[in-house]
Amino acid sequence: MELGLTFRRRTLTIYVCLAIFLVAVFALTKRADRGDARAETTNRHDDAYQTFQAGKCKSCHPAIWREWEKSMHAQAWTDAIYQEAAAQIADRAASCDACHAPEPILVTGIGKMPILRDRHREAGVSCLVCHLDAEGAMHGPPASAETNFHPNITNAVYTKPTPLCATCHGQQSVPAHDLVSSFLKSRFATENKTCATCHMPAIKRLQSTASYERIAGRKHTWQGSRSVSQLKRAATLHLGFAEKKATVTLQNKAAHLLPGSVIRVIVLDVTLFAPDGNVRQTSQHTFSAAQDNRLHPDEQRTFVFDAHSGDMLEARLRYQLTQETPETSWIQMAEVRNLVP
Repeated sequence: MELGLTFRRRTLTIYVCLAIFLVAVFALTKRADRGDARAETTNRHDDAYQTFQAGKCKSCHPAIWREWEKSMHAQAWTDAIYQEAAAQIADRAASCDACHAPEPILVTGIGKMPILRDRHREAGVSCLVCHLDAEGAMHGPPASAETNFHPNITNAVYTKPTPLCATCHGQQSVPAHDLVSSFLKSRFATENKTCATCHMPAIKRLQSTASYERIAGRKHTWQGSRSVSQLKRAATLHLGFAEKKATVTLQNKAAHLLPGSVIRVIVLDVTLFAPDGNVRQTSQHTFSAAQDNRLHPDEQRTFVFDAHSGDMLEARLRYQLTQETPETSWIQMAEVRNLVP
């Protein structure tokens, strides 16, 4: 009787030890699997950077690449004006550089302050910044062509990308780039427009070398303050005459503050000529963040002058990329002139 009881106890002990051993093996296997999965994800993520550096993005998406490489996104880090301005900022790595060479924002979080990456900064804001996720997949709008080179994920944010853009251009703690805040308060936002409406014009083209027909998409150019055509659309000048008074009305046609960046300046020159050609009156008005007088979306500013019949009124609006930009390099946005009736 005692022998049988001892045998049963030993058998139970063996089963318990075996169970503990199996649980331990299972836990170790799961941990190894998780480690392998993390390693695989890291590898896919690193592979994307190597692919970009090797020029494979360019070889598969030549049309989009040509647009991007001429853009200020591509030059976000290397641009001399940026580097000169950032060099004057004490905490540039946190408040400036993080948006000019960021880690992929689908990894760090849409809308969250980006994180400065420690590699390939010269690529600025590349396709990886806006499209790569933590798993190594590339996100995009519907109708993205399927490919065997990387996983494709359809993401609704690319159909209305303002939240995506706001990650860098809507950080209130970095007013130099916060244009989305004023945009969201404008009529343009209520009219279902987005940042892409003006800065990524619609286009039909082959999306990649795997495409067989041109499909609708958006140009990856992000034209802004370096584009003369974009600046000419950003504001209008209008002359008015009544009761020996002449008026010059400046209106912001951009969907955000104008000028947009805190280092930009807009200059309005008004000249009133007498009938004999002599200058009767001149005035100059500047608008900038430093003066706290930037124009809000759709805002108008009107300037009144004494005028006589036969006088010529001329108004010219110009744009300075920085306060140090010499007058010979100012960009003309608008010019109007007319005889006083």
